[in-house]
Amino acid sequence: MQSIAVIGAGTMGSGIAQLAAVHGCNVRLIDVSREVLSRAVQSVGKNLDRLVDKGRMTPADRDAAAARIQVSETVQGIGPVELAIEAVIEDLPLKQGIFRDLDANAPPGATLATNTSSLPISRIAEAVRDRSRVIGMHFFNPAPLMPLVEVIAGDNSDRSRVQAAADLARSWGKVPVIARDTPGFIVNRVARGFYLEGLRLLGEGVAGIDEIDFVMKKHGGFRMGPFELMDLVGLDVNLAVSTSVWEQMGRLPRFAPHEIQQKLVASGRLGRKTGRGFYSYAKEHPLPAYLVVRGSFVLNPKLSDTLQAFASRAGATSANGTEQLIFARVLCAVLNEAAFALDDQVASSEDIDTAMIKGTNYPRGPLAWADEIGLRTVRGTLKALNETVSDNRYAPAKLFAEAF
Repeated sequence: MQSIAVIGAGTMGSGIAQLAAVHGCNVRLIDVSREVLSRAVQSVGKNLDRLVDKGRMTPADRDAAAARIQVSETVQGIGPVELAIEAVIEDLPLKQGIFRDLDANAPPGATLATNTSSLPISRIAEAVRDRSRVIGMHFFNPAPLMPLVEVIAGDNSDRSRVQAAADLARSWGKVPVIARDTPGFIVNRVARGFYLEGLRLLGEGVAGIDEIDFVMKKHGGFRMGPFELMDLVGLDVNLAVSTSVWEQMGRLPRFAPHEIQQKLVASGRLGRKTGRGFYSYAKEHPLPAYLVVRGSFVLNPKLSDTLQAFASRAGATSANGTEQLIFARVLCAVLNEAAFALDDQVASSEDIDTAMIKGTNYPRGPLAWADEIGLRTVRGTLKALNETVSDNRYAPAKLFAEAF
């Protein structure tokens, strides 16, 4: 595919356009706002200049890549594109409207892709007469740098188009994984436990945000803790994905958005982009900006032994009792959701692990990590944790239920 259209010239759309142009594609970047298009061209130009400054691109290659991007304020006259990628905000009616326009103006043989992070591909495809040509291509921000692309097959997607999109992403230097059209796909489903269990621990007064982040970095090897990562992504964006997945999954308790995050978003504390979220970014080093109301808890000896065994087998050999509780709850939520995704045939075990490593910088793939810990150990820990709650949110996935 040498001719690409990108609809939506915001941060994600301009990043995808830059990526395609750098790899030799002719790109038509489309947005209804002339101002947004102008900012996108300037942003891409600055990014390309930085690549030249770092010795990663010659000035001639920079000029050639920039020249491959043409802008337009309308889908009409889109030209003989082979692939159109929609990259606008997560609004189903808006996306369906764009796909209706693409259906009317793009060549019949063109593949139509959506960059949605959580909306159903099959619902977006309802706006198109030939739904077999609609797929998902979920890039991660920033698109030129993040290696993962989730390629999603909708209910009616032509598998050859799905594979062609994966091949194209690979030719652009990306690591593609193929997923089924289910809520959150791979990354935004499996990662829910990392965020939501951290929020529950905070809400219960088990530990503060910096303590929880510290535990997951020190003992789990994660590059960022859940609160640091939510601040980076944006609390509003993270909450929107959590809410979308929760609704689509039938409001299962393990996906329920947390009131702490809802209150912060309502107050305009959205993370790094507003200077304050769970942390304050007013000074050089971020400082905790959400105080924990500590609660008292006592672990029964059986649960304590179970958590200690889990932590030891998972690599947290130096964790104390409270750290073992934090570590086990957050990691078990991630491992269990990865196993549920495998149960639901969202993707292969290899693609699930690859997605979490490449898309979220997890230190290990969750399913491989569960194997290292031992499926029986994970199952026993989940069962022990489930006995402490009333909502059944730690009930083991079939992968672990079959471990005995």
